[in-house]
Amino acid sequence: MRLGNYRSIVVLTGAGISRAAGLATYRGPGGLWSDPELEALLHVDSLRTQREAATAMFWTMHEAVARAEPTAAHRALAEFEARSPGELMIVTQNVDGLHQRAGSRNVVEYHGSLRVWLCEQCKQRLEPPLGAPPACCGERMRPDAVLFGEMIPASAEHAVTRALRDCDLFVAIGTSGTVWPAAGFVRSAEYSGAHTMLLNLELDDDARSLYRECHTGPADELVAHWFAS
Repeated sequence: MRLGNYRSIVVLTGAGISRAAGLATYRGPGGLWSDPELEALLHVDSLRTQREAATAMFWTMHEAVARAEPTAAHRALAEFEARSPGELMIVTQNVDGLHQRAGSRNVVEYHGSLRVWLCEQCKQRLEPPLGAPPACCGERMRPDAVLFGEMIPASAEHAVTRALRDCDLFVAIGTSGTVWPAAGFVRSAEYSGAHTMLLNLELDDDARSLYRECHTGPADELVAHWFAS
């Protein structure tokens, strides 16, 4: 099957696509959610009750992201977009900005970004250099990312809903594909008549029932194969 024959492709990416860049995943052994203290700091309430600890953790993550390089999978998707005659939208659950750094242009950062930081008082946004966490209006700024307890931005919701309505191929990469929002995305795409694929390191029965086509392996290998010329 040649993916270049599709006219409108939506690609959903999760933490698995950035694993080869050395960035931590969220679930599983060693994932950020495996540490209850870190998971608690990922909730928006921590900015009120433990702002210094929370922003310090996010700054450590920001520095890791800033030092990471796009993987072969990121680059392959950017190259596919550049040569494809159709439309390609990447909807990423990641906050690392690696798709854009690889050259992808049509990217929806569904959960925001660790690259951009926000002052909650004056609403200034900036991309801070490495060093100390940025401050503004008398307090540390926060990452412009969606934390637990916060809503997905309406602009991102609208863009994804419209793309899923019009797509003829939906591919999830580096994500289980079976929890929200991925499970809702694949159902919407299938309702629109799109072919659906899951490319992930591991699969379960729920994934096999949700997607028409499933393939296992590292993201770099799978993306290089399926998105090749």
